[in-house]
Amino acid sequence: MFSYPMAEDVLHDLGDKVVSALVDATSATRADLAEYRDTFPNWVADSSDRGLSNWIHDRLWAHLRRGLTDIDSVELVDQGVTREVTVGLRYRARVKRHTVRDRIRSYATKSALAFWAQSEALEGLEEVRLGFGYRWDPEERVIGSTIVSLRDGLDKDAIWAVEVDAEASGGLGTEITWTPVDPSLPQIDLYEALARDEEDEAT
Repeated sequence: MFSYPMAEDVLHDLGDKVVSALVDATSATRADLAEYRDTFPNWVADSSDRGLSNWIHDRLWAHLRRGLTDIDSVELVDQGVTREVTVGLRYRARVKRHTVRDRIRSYATKSALAFWAQSEALEGLEEVRLGFGYRWDPEERVIGSTIVSLRDGLDKDAIWAVEVDAEASGGLGTEITWTPVDPSLPQIDLYEALARDEEDEAT
């Protein structure tokens, strides 16, 4: 039986460089969106939910790719709509936006179904599939907290999700802080219902 790893252990295994790259990429993408909105407010207002989501995904992936390129333990896959981050031999992640309940959306392709279902393997050889991304406010259309999440199944609630942040710690480099997401989030998520037909594999 697959044993779900704890969030603290996963973040430790990923390492500060990987988590910091995700935080920095989210922050840079948030700044890109603000600049885009300031420069072309009508374009952003006219964007469909899926169109804006894809634009954000492209910017986030570009920043993340630059931040992770020189980390030896990391491999990046960028093949059409499939974009994945592999960390070491155990962790594989897809970059996704998360709803207020930290759910994700994707077309139910064979690839997506296989990816998001945690699979059994010999102890110590399990590949853990993660969601890297951010929480999205659909009303304000703004990028919220950086999120790392674990789930078992495409349309399932997260087993756990954490908000991560990086803080400067003087001459000691970067310190990663993380906060578990309160599991008692609202049970009604109208955005999730409205977005069901808007999401695609790339978001």
